[in-house]
Amino acid sequence: MKHIVRPFVDQSINQAIDRNDPQAAATAIELQFPKTFSARAWRVIRYMEGAMYLYSYKGKFVVTDESLELTEYGDGTSDSPYGGPRWTGESLEDLEWWLESIADEYDSLGDVPGWEVSRAMKSYPNENMRNVLVSMSADKNFVGIKTFDRQHGTRGRFLVSRSTISTLLEAPKGTVRYESDCGDYAMITRLEDKLQFSFAWLNYSGDGDIKGFRQDITIPLSKFRLVLDWSESVKYLYIPMSSKALIDARPAAKTISKIMKDKRIRQAFSKAMRDCFRWPGDTVTLYPDGGYNFFFTTASGFPKNGGLILHESERDGYPYIYYSVHT
Repeated sequence: MKHIVRPFVDQSINQAIDRNDPQAAATAIELQFPKTFSARAWRVIRYMEGAMYLYSYKGKFVVTDESLELTEYGDGTSDSPYGGPRWTGESLEDLEWWLESIADEYDSLGDVPGWEVSRAMKSYPNENMRNVLVSMSADKNFVGIKTFDRQHGTRGRFLVSRSTISTLLEAPKGTVRYESDCGDYAMITRLEDKLQFSFAWLNYSGDGDIKGFRQDITIPLSKFRLVLDWSESVKYLYIPMSSKALIDARPAAKTISKIMKDKRIRQAFSKAMRDCFRWPGDTVTLYPDGGYNFFFTTASGFPKNGGLILHESERDGYPYIYYSVHT
């Protein structure tokens, strides 16, 4: 058994409740959360201290809130208020996975009161945050472009003359135009089959300070032709190139198959694939290098090669394993 079941010595402190079977509730045994749970799971346990309790009850593991309700009961009315456990499952491994999923959800939300976002999430935000929804429309004189992304929200419409867009559609690759509209600026570059917009969205304060951000997007030429030729309103989701390298793991298939059988190492490997090779446009090839370690080469040659090594350590007093790149 990976995780050891340890009951509390004093079972009289947090006596659980089962309104469906009050007599059976006396058989519930309060358990300690296993210290062998992952660091991610323990972040949730510490965050919910005083509002989350673990019991063994009727052959299952039950996690309750401070109401200590072991089973679902009630219909939500004043006469029969609703109550129920946070989680019920067959194994502590499933409980660990559930706690880790909560940690991942809270990390992705980023604004849960009192929750500290992990350093990995601060360094590498959700890739979808970089996607930009582009809305375009046209009248007799101008093409209006609006953008929305999760980080900055919606910006005001940027107007570009129809003649400028029409000229760029027929211009040779590499042609550049500079445009401004109501204090915002854009550099428009003709690519092979797209127009690249580098917007400078600016805000001006009363004391003369200027704040803003740069937003780079590319829009297919076909979208502009729909707008110009048919006066259609067009929406387009711009998805930037991934910030990660392409991973070729075929030579290390046997090692990865072995990793998949151990949950903790599997999670560490998954994080490594997310965080360790943020080299846009490159290709990394993994090779077995003994145990759960890997040797790798890159197509770019920067770095030419290196190792992806599994480490064992402690974090906040609990066992912790992770991969890191050595070059």
